[in-house]
Amino acid sequence: MSWFIVININIVIVGAVPVIVVLTKADALEHVAIDQLRDMGLTMREALPMVNEVAAEVLSKLRARIELQLSRCKYPPKAYISTASKYSLSFFLG
Repeated sequence: MSWFIVININIVIVGAVPVIVVLTKADALEHVAIDQLRDMGLTMREALPMVNEVAAEVLSKLRARIELQLSRCKYPPKAYISTASKYSLSFFLG
């Protein structure tokens, strides 16, 4: 799966306003994690307990790529926030 991000942060900002990046729908990475685990030969029953951990790793790698790209901007972000739906797999699976 490829992620295409189009961001223009090099806009003139008047005053001292920090740039904050919000990574939304982080729970969508659970499906990427399941695919990775299934590709490793695990059954769905075996994969589900590991989904959150693998999804966190995927998010970490994706965030690192985004941070590297945005660190070159004239006004680099001061903070990064990840959000997920309360109706993610972990909500249903407990």
